[in-house]
Amino acid sequence: MKYRISFILLILTASLPVRAQLQIKPPPAQGFERRIRKYIDTLSIIDTHEHLVGPEMLADGFFLDFSLLLLQNGYDDLISAGMPDTLYDKLFNEELQPSAKWEIVEPWWQNSFNTSFNRIILYGIRHFYGIDDLNASTVGPLSEKIRKAYETNWFDRILLDSCRIKYLIKDGNHMPGRDVYVKYEKRFDDWLLLRSKFGIDSLAIQQLDPIYSIDDLEKSLTLAFEKELKKGMIAVKVFTSYYRTLNFEKVDKESAKKVFRSLVNGDMDFRMEMKDAKPLQDYLFHHLMSLALKYDMPVAIHTGLQAGKGKIIDDSNPEHLTNLFALYPGIDFVLYHGSFPYGGELSALAKNYRNVYIDMNWAWAVSPTYTRHHLNLWLEMVPVNRLIAFGGDAMAVENVYSELILARNIISDVLSEKVREGYYSEDEAKKIGKMIFHDNAARLYKLE
Repeated sequence: MKYRISFILLILTASLPVRAQLQIKPPPAQGFERRIRKYIDTLSIIDTHEHLVGPEMLADGFFLDFSLLLLQNGYDDLISAGMPDTLYDKLFNEELQPSAKWEIVEPWWQNSFNTSFNRIILYGIRHFYGIDDLNASTVGPLSEKIRKAYETNWFDRILLDSCRIKYLIKDGNHMPGRDVYVKYEKRFDDWLLLRSKFGIDSLAIQQLDPIYSIDDLEKSLTLAFEKELKKGMIAVKVFTSYYRTLNFEKVDKESAKKVFRSLVNGDMDFRMEMKDAKPLQDYLFHHLMSLALKYDMPVAIHTGLQAGKGKIIDDSNPEHLTNLFALYPGIDFVLYHGSFPYGGELSALAKNYRNVYIDMNWAWAVSPTYTRHHLNLWLEMVPVNRLIAFGGDAMAVENVYSELILARNIISDVLSEKVREGYYSEDEAKKIGKMIFHDNAARLYKLE
């Protein structure tokens, strides 16, 4: 009898409505999901991170065919699926017909078609080119459609009209002729990864100014920074976690000098181990931060998963940056890619430091499930003015569009769920959508 009563109570409990949140707001009016989705879909956005290959460069390269859509993310998964480096290099360095490229790609595509990176590619070819799959019979027609599309203003039309992008931030340098809406962030890797005499001499040659001392080296970094400011740089990009840890210690000048002297007195082909060069690199990093502080420049940092193969994921752990947030409260630090897989650590850092921003760019493509889960977490933990929703981190505009559709879908779903639970009102959900897709980035990067 006792067990029967317990079973009945369990059934009754399970039948009661379950709420994951406090119900703060009254139940929304019918149709709120559709209204939120429509609002999110029609927002103008600021795309905070891309590596786009412009149509002018494509015209002179080997990728104006289906292989364009594989650039970066798709190729990474082919490598992860087992494609040998020799075949990968052949795709990049030889002019091949689409059918010949597919013969190389096909075995590894069949082992990696399941990934989010590659589902994004498939969505794009269906939406833009009316082709449902990537296979031996479709790569030829698809490649011809791509070539014809890029004979028009396709590149700008996808970004401005289809994506509704108001501003786009490109990694590396500006795109001539598109300065009205394409801005850029700049890396200073030649200083932050310095570990050879050749590297020092190369910097001197670039600036037509000899580097005899560490003071000269600091001066060269200052001149390069100020030159980029005049050209229109809107943020500093730190990319070093592909090659070394994000732990940048505060190093005294004498320790940096010792490394500098070892390099300038070494042979031209000598390359110091990264750990031994770290004091000089760290010293120069803090000089770069002093420039960012002086000129009120945001600092965007790659955190989490690195593209490619054979990387050390712990080098990209955002926890390594904690000392910087405390040392430089006047600098806004933007942590890229949702710090996958360190979403929990990122939540705590952004909660504790008012100068830390979470940027979800690329995270949508890495794992929609991860980003959906952590968006819920970040909305509950972090003030919304420090959340930034989108950047495709892509090289082809078609993939930017597909990833943006994915981001809009997930954000609409997450916000609708919180409205359904009474955690937000419909108006609050729309306000959050506009802030994370547009307003926060516009304010941070001084775009309006």
